[in-house]
This record gives sequence, structure tokens and C-alpha cells, in this order.
Amino acid sequence: MAKLVKKKRRRLSLNGIAIILFTFALFSWLVSSLLVNTANTRLTMKIQTMNEELAILKAQNQTLNYEISNLESKERIYAAAAEANLDQYTDNIISIAGE
Repeated sequence: MAKLVKKKRRRLSLNGIAIILFTFALFSWLVSSLLVNTANTRLTMKIQTMNEELAILKAQNQTLNYEISNLESKERIYAAAAEANLDQYTDNIISIAGE
């Protein structure tokens, strides 16, 4: 008669569990570091583009402020009045004192 041989189920030892956990932790660390680095790079690029847009808008704001100050100047108004042959009569000016 042939002998019956029972195969024993192999159980994970503490060493095997530690190796599996270590490989899982290593894989998780690699994936998370890649994701964080790409997100950080993307955010840095977005900050740089926003700073460039901000600088452009500040320059446009300065030019608009300069144009506004030129349009508000009395000399320009007097020049436009002189071109239209308008004269300023001091007899027609009435000053009202404020509070």
C-alpha cells in the first residue's frame, strides 16, 4: 500500500508578514512621492504664470493711471477749449464757499 502524504498548508511567519508590509510601504512611498512632486511642480508653474500675469496687469494699471492723470490735467482742458475758440470769462465764475 502506498502511504498517504498530507500536504501541510504553509502559513505566513512573522518574517513573511514583515517583508510583505515593507514592500507595500516602499511601493506606497514611491507612488506618493511621485504624486506629491508632480503636484508641487504643477503648483509652482501655476504660481509663476500668475505672477507673470500680475506683473502685466500692474504695468497696464500704471499706464492707465498715467493716461487718466493726463486726461485730468487742466492744461489739456484749456488747450481743448482754446482749439474750440472758447474763452474763459472771470465775470461768469461764481465761487460758493463750502461748510
